[in-house]
Amino acid sequence: MVKVVDSIMGSGKTQFAIKMMNEASYLKKFIYVTPFLNEVTRVKESVTTRTFIEPDPQHGEGRKYEHFKRLIKNGKNIVTTHALFSRADDELLELLRYENYTLIIDEVMDVIDIIKMKRNDIQILLDSNVIKINDNKQIEWISDSKFDSRYNDIKDYALAGNLFFVRDSAMIWNFPAKIFDVFDEVYILTYMFEGQIQRYYYDMHNVKYQYYSVNNGELIPFTRKYENREQLKQLINIYDGKLNDIGERKNNLSVSWFKRNKKSLKMIELKNNLYNYLRNIIKADSEDIMWTTWKEYKNKIQGNGFTKKFVAWNIRATNDYIDKNTLAFCINRFLNPIEDGFFIDHNVEVNQEMIALTDMLQWIFRSAIRQNKPINIYIPSSRMRNLLIGYLNGDY
Repeated sequence: MVKVVDSIMGSGKTQFAIKMMNEASYLKKFIYVTPFLNEVTRVKESVTTRTFIEPDPQHGEGRKYEHFKRLIKNGKNIVTTHALFSRADDELLELLRYENYTLIIDEVMDVIDIIKMKRNDIQILLDSNVIKINDNKQIEWISDSKFDSRYNDIKDYALAGNLFFVRDSAMIWNFPAKIFDVFDEVYILTYMFEGQIQRYYYDMHNVKYQYYSVNNGELIPFTRKYENREQLKQLINIYDGKLNDIGERKNNLSVSWFKRNKKSLKMIELKNNLYNYLRNIIKADSEDIMWTTWKEYKNKIQGNGFTKKFVAWNIRATNDYIDKNTLAFCINRFLNPIEDGFFIDHNVEVNQEMIALTDMLQWIFRSAIRQNKPINIYIPSSRMRNLLIGYLNGDY
């Protein structure tokens, strides 16, 4: 049973994990997985009752992943990144099966990923009897496993059972869910797990999970009563005015909207709105700003004085922006249709509103609100803005 520690950002989830590791019996072994390298350093410095080692390519014949496996063989306490842990293969699973580790994942991982491959290439592999698709939409490699080609990554994913065919047009890599069965205990530190891709991935693979919260550094039964949304409501000043007209329709500011309007006057209007809000309405100092949009369209709407204040919309688990008090969230988040189709094909229904709200909250909580300081925010999408207002009113 996975223990989902679901508490609001800044409530002390990481402190709980560090305390637990410091107080655990010397016989217990941990693997701590975090999104960022600076958090790797934090764990190494904060856990004083045992030594955590970070995988190092110098000790793995030039490959960090090989050193990771070697550390597991030797039963060491390990701290590493999401990126490295996501490379888990059958050999790693076998090593873990006999080592009795406790796994702690700080923030959810990217457990699915769309493989960039043309539909014609997929058809070539099918017609050449290199792959086949079973009744579960899983892609099986039926050619010689020693077959060496530009499709080696496809071969490796398929042989590991981690590749699926979606909507007759795309491939999706799926993190091996069986890895969660080989640990003594698994903890995931996050917020609003019900709005996370990893939650739906667990539902698809029948991975059992139970919710908990933290309070004063202790694990407690799940509750929302310590979130104090009324205080948050007083601290978050959401812009309400004419600059919101551009996002009036439900789908405005989605990826497809940007794609359609990238050369239109709408893009110039959004750029002017963003500049007007930051520089004229709030009159924010450059150092106080953080803003976001879809990365591929960033250059279309950035402006003088805040170009370098861009922060990716899907960032998590960092305190690098806690001094920012003037925000602009210029996207309308919908799940990619291929990802949505992947879950639908496996009879799992995704709540698009919760996905959107959770991602937006994670971004907002990188700012000064994390320290209970007031912030101003421009959210031109009416859908996203109403999700935040609903959250602050206790609707989610």
